[in-house]
Amino acid sequence: MSISVSVERLRVWLLVGAGLLVMVIAAFLGYAHYRTHRFLKDLPGKLGVDITQETNGFTYSQSVEGKTLYTIHAAKARQFKDGKVTLHDVGVVLYGRKQDRADRIYGSEFEYDQKAGVIRAMGEVHLDLQTPAATDVRGKADYAAGKDLPESGGAEKQSHDDRLIHVKTSGLVFLRELGVAATDQEIEFEFNGINGHAKGADYSSDTGVLVLHSAVKVNGLQGGRPIVLTAARAELDRLNQRVTLAQARYVSVGGERAGGGETAQAHQAIVHMRKDGSAERVEAEGEVTLTEGDGGRVIAQRADAILNATSRPQSVRLYGGVHYVADEPLQQAKGEAAEGQASFDKLGQLEQVVLTGAVHLKERVRASEALNEPWGERELEAGTVELALAAEGAGRPQLRDAKASGDARLDVVNAEMKGAGGSTSSGMAGDVLTAHFVRSEGASRLSEVHGIGHTALRRMSETGVEDTSLGDTLDVHLRARGDVRQVGVVGGQDRRGAKAAGGRKRTDEISTAVQQGHVVMTHKPVLRPGDANASGEQRATAEKAVYDGVTERVTLTGGVQVMDAGSVLWADKVAMEQKTGDGVAEGTVKVSYLQPKGGESGEVHVLAARAELKRAADLAIFYGGVGRPARLWQGGSQVEAPVLQFEQKQRRLVARGEGQGLVHVVMVNNGSGNAEAGKASGGRTGAVRVTSRELIYSDEARKAEFGGGVQVENADGRMRGQQAIVYLQAAGGGGRQLGAKVGTGAAQSAGLGGLQGGFMGGSVERVVVTGQIEMEQPGRRATGEQLVYAASDGTFVLTGTVAAPPKIMDETRGTVTGTSLRFRSGDESVVISNGESSGTGQRIRTETRVKKQ
Repeated sequence: MSISVSVERLRVWLLVGAGLLVMVIAAFLGYAHYRTHRFLKDLPGKLGVDITQETNGFTYSQSVEGKTLYTIHAAKARQFKDGKVTLHDVGVVLYGRKQDRADRIYGSEFEYDQKAGVIRAMGEVHLDLQTPAATDVRGKADYAAGKDLPESGGAEKQSHDDRLIHVKTSGLVFLRELGVAATDQEIEFEFNGINGHAKGADYSSDTGVLVLHSAVKVNGLQGGRPIVLTAARAELDRLNQRVTLAQARYVSVGGERAGGGETAQAHQAIVHMRKDGSAERVEAEGEVTLTEGDGGRVIAQRADAILNATSRPQSVRLYGGVHYVADEPLQQAKGEAAEGQASFDKLGQLEQVVLTGAVHLKERVRASEALNEPWGERELEAGTVELALAAEGAGRPQLRDAKASGDARLDVVNAEMKGAGGSTSSGMAGDVLTAHFVRSEGASRLSEVHGIGHTALRRMSETGVEDTSLGDTLDVHLRARGDVRQVGVVGGQDRRGAKAAGGRKRTDEISTAVQQGHVVMTHKPVLRPGDANASGEQRATAEKAVYDGVTERVTLTGGVQVMDAGSVLWADKVAMEQKTGDGVAEGTVKVSYLQPKGGESGEVHVLAARAELKRAADLAIFYGGVGRPARLWQGGSQVEAPVLQFEQKQRRLVARGEGQGLVHVVMVNNGSGNAEAGKASGGRTGAVRVTSRELIYSDEARKAEFGGGVQVENADGRMRGQQAIVYLQAAGGGGRQLGAKVGTGAAQSAGLGGLQGGFMGGSVERVVVTGQIEMEQPGRRATGEQLVYAASDGTFVLTGTVAAPPKIMDETRGTVTGTSLRFRSGDESVVISNGESSGTGQRIRTETRVKKQ
């Protein structure tokens, strides 16, 4: 049951209970007793005047200007010496000012003590109130004598039955001097199928206050449903037009559900009346409790209701602390607020409910009573909650729109579905949240949520992956998941749904969500104990985030930045899969991988037009754009290629050329690891540049393999071949391993690969070029099948085949050939080896003369 439904029950109680009691009690002891007292007071003076006795009886009427004020009939009248007057079988009729009504009071015996000023009914007293008046003298006399009005047609007879109020009591006493009428006996009344009674009553004409002492009870039918109203005490203040009920309780039996019904009660209820007798306002205080037949309860310390001219509610206010509790096999709920207000349309249908002051609503719903049946949960917190309702036809008003403000927060946990692998949850927050509901299967279902100001969206997948985002605005559309059915307090849905649908439930999940303005997202993947490659938290910023619930994909646009402990990614657009962690980045993609503290080579950077991120394979693929290859660099080392691919598990880098695009690599060469050896051998520092169609770099092997035609350049010359392998010094020699673990984060959680260490860290150790070798140095050229370059001392070893031995062509010395040729950059000497077993060869020294300019 929702808070709005409970307010609906309150207004029914106020309308029916107050109306019945005020109408019947006021008419009986308020109006009729007062007028009877006035009449009996003047009776002794009339006994000797114009009395026509018929068979020991008499009838007397008092008229003014042709209008009869009252008519009295008695079968016998006696006046005693002690001043007492006794009337037997008395009937008194009092007429309205417009002669359109007649109230009849009758009893077997009345006694009037003139000295004491006491009028006493010796037996039962009956009152027929609000009956239509007879129009002729004879009819008036007959009616006073106890005869029914003559038949005058169906319409008049129906009017007589509908308007008649019949009251019965005994022991009625009037104290003339005090203006008090009282009885300590039972009072019974009946009106239009409604019955009631009370024990004891007193009325003061001076104060206009009527009091029913105890056991006040009214029962009958209202809208075809049995109702009962009880009170420990009732007080009617005619002058101030107010009715006060103590320990008031209203019960409606039955209802739309078998065994249903409602109860409303309070320590005290005050009904304020209009001059026409209709209820204008009702105030209740002291544990005001509204209870549904199924056990749902709303409790407040005070309630205040305003009614319109037709006694339909205009507004209802619950305050002093409002609490709601429901505990059923399929639904548990509780809620609280400082105050609740409801407003109604002209027909008394609930239109709006406003809850204020630390509003907190929470419910749990499940599909069946099975022991292991999971629960779905919804929880709403806000400073203020406004609910708008609308009725379709004659049905109960259904929730249409809701507004929560003041640090509003809505959390939804969908119960685990069979075969789905776990429950899912989502949460929405903002300074203001507005929601729209649609009618589905006879109930209101949450359809849209919009947030403004400091909005937040949280999603938890079935596997435990959590995504949270913050932004200025939020727009969420929800969908029904599967054929399940979930109902409850936030959605204003009917708890009957789970039973009516054969134990099924429906869960409302996010279909799409759009967040804009200073968006900050956090991605927390599932951490598995003992997993060395466990992914850590990832953080992203953007101007806009779009979530697609069908594909479970988040797309970020507008200055996107993705960060973790070891890397930062920038792009115009990033789309990421919530389930897999895979992603695609587009538009001016840049990634920076941070080095650990103490790293010598600085950050690793990547520039690309597009990137594909594969988390499961720890793979990242970067693509260049038109005329602009992807580029990776660290310090002075860099790689440019149409495609760059990083494989974290294998700890390797693959670069590929496409079309006319080639792979360009620059590696830093710091010369010899041994300074003295490098100086003695003439080793040089500088960069090694490699151009090829393909690059495969293995961090574990510390080598880079080039294929598809290779060109290698450094300060010692230019080498061409079909393939080349560049060996780097070990990581301890001055660089970090490619893919060495820096920390957990986006590089792994989003599959960015392991470039968190130095790129090709360490200097070049040696280069091996094979296949159709061509080498160029100033003043000479060389050819062969394999060329090995040692960066530590600048030594080249050139070899060939028997058919094509290595050759060095010198502009001055001519051509040198042999099985193996060894030479150095900047040294004109060549060591020739003919493959002898001793391993020695001829040493030839060449002198080159330089022409003067």
